[in-house]
Amino acid sequence: MYLDCPPQSGRAIDLWIPSEREVQPMTLVFIHGGGWRLGSRGDMHTLMYSFYKKGYPCVSVDYRLKGVSVSEQLADVREGMASASTRLKAQGLHQSFVLYGSSAGGHLALLAGLAPVGICGEQYDGASLDIAGIVASCAPITFEPWDDIFPGSWESMQLAVGKDFATDPECYRLVSPEQYTTVDSPPILFMLGECEHMFPNSLTIKLVERIRAQGGRAEYNIYSSAEHGFFYDIHRRAQGDAFQDMLMFLDRLKLAQIPSETEQSTSVKPVGISAK
Repeated sequence: MYLDCPPQSGRAIDLWIPSEREVQPMTLVFIHGGGWRLGSRGDMHTLMYSFYKKGYPCVSVDYRLKGVSVSEQLADVREGMASASTRLKAQGLHQSFVLYGSSAGGHLALLAGLAPVGICGEQYDGASLDIAGIVASCAPITFEPWDDIFPGSWESMQLAVGKDFATDPECYRLVSPEQYTTVDSPPILFMLGECEHMFPNSLTIKLVERIRAQGGRAEYNIYSSAEHGFFYDIHRRAQGDAFQDMLMFLDRLKLAQIPSETEQSTSVKPVGISAK
């Protein structure tokens, strides 16, 4: 489904709604990676199908890759989600969203789920959507350079921002997801590969610890022998473990939507940190 008429490359979604099984109460949004310059929504189809078979409505979102900044890509993601929401409501499905993204897609998922609309410079005038949770795999939690940064990562980040860090560091801060975590942020599950080389796991772990110390809801899992961007399928051991972990995360989110007798809602409790 294209967002524009005539169609514009990179502004499209695929929406799958289960018809032969009970529909789960949340819709999953998949955002592909590729260094903010490569990839397509089709890259997520194999993983999407595994969740679709479990009864989850699934959306894969494209975003423009050439001649645009990361802020414009975020606008594409927000518009894709809004389009999916409209189509779901037309089917009688008024659902919250759980965002999943890998690498650059994980970065966009974190911004879409955490940052107030417009603060990153994106031109988007639609309504805010109900985000129930975020799953970010191998994603950067900051765009500000860290010590001994991997050259390929830094080059991709600078191209995505479109401005020089030395002259405009504020642009990099504004697209850093860690800037937007609060006690009221949606629960976040970070998936980390043991062999990650692009975005340091240590930075993500420190962010999780900070969120939890503030009373927020965040957790992480480290997957043995897994490389950067490993979770696009479920066949390898690390991928299968990540799939099961995401299903359990979704189960906890569903429980949180069930009103209790005393509180009208149940908080999602952080789980222990595990190594897969």
